[in-house]
Amino acid sequence: MHLVLSGEGNSDIGKLCYPSTRFFPAPMYYLIDKIIETKLKYSFYELTPELITFVPKSKLIDIQKKFISFPSKGKNKETALFFKNARTLAMIAREKAKELDDEDVIAILFRDSDGTVSTINGMWDKKIQSIEKGFNFENFNRGVAMMPNPKSEVWLLCALKNKYLNCSDLENRSGNDNSPNNLKDELEHFGISYEETNKINEMIKNGEIDIDKIDMPSFRYFVDALNSLL
Repeated sequence: MHLVLSGEGNSDIGKLCYPSTRFFPAPMYYLIDKIIETKLKYSFYELTPELITFVPKSKLIDIQKKFISFPSKGKNKETALFFKNARTLAMIAREKAKELDDEDVIAILFRDSDGTVSTINGMWDKKIQSIEKGFNFENFNRGVAMMPNPKSEVWLLCALKNKYLNCSDLENRSGNDNSPNNLKDELEHFGISYEETNKINEMIKNGEIDIDKIDMPSFRYFVDALNSLL
C-alpha cells in the first residue's frame, strides 16, 4: 500500500521539510494513521514512512496551471476548486501506482469545509460530491475526501470539550475564524493551540483522543470511506 496525501496547511495533514523533502505529519495525518493501525495493527508512519507521498496544496495548483483546459463545467464556483484538486491528486496517485507497479495506492485529499453553518446550506455535501467527482473524472476509484465540517477543530473538540457526547452539534458551528467564540479560540481554551501539533499528535497516538469514540457525520464518512479501501 502507498498513501498519496494533500492538505491545506502545515498544521493539518503535515508538511515537507526541505531540502530533504521528508514528510512531517500533523494531527490529521495521525487520525489517518490510527484508522490504519486499528485495521492493519501497525502504525503506517512508524514502519513505512517511505510509502507516503505528500503533495502540498501549492503543487496541486501549479500542476493545474499547466493545463490549457481543465474542465469543471457545471461545477459551482464554490466547489470547482475541490473538483480540480481531487482530479490533480488522482493524476499524481495514478502515476505513482504506475511507477511502483502497484495498484494499491490510496489518495486522501484533506480540505476544511469552512464557511458558515455548512450543514444548513448543504455546502459540505456539495464539496464532498465535488471531490468524489474529481477522482471519478480520472477513473481513479481509490480516492478519499477528508473534510471536517466545518473544520478540523471540531473533531478535536468532540473529544476535549464534549467528551464524545452530542458531537454532531459541533457541525452546526461557523467555520469563520473571525466569528465570536470561533473554533480555534475555543480549542485554545483547553490549553491547546492548533499550531501545537506535537501535543495533539501525542494525544491521538496515545489514545487520549480516541477515534473510536468520535461520532460525527463528517468523521464517520471519512472513517468508513478509508476503511472500505483498507
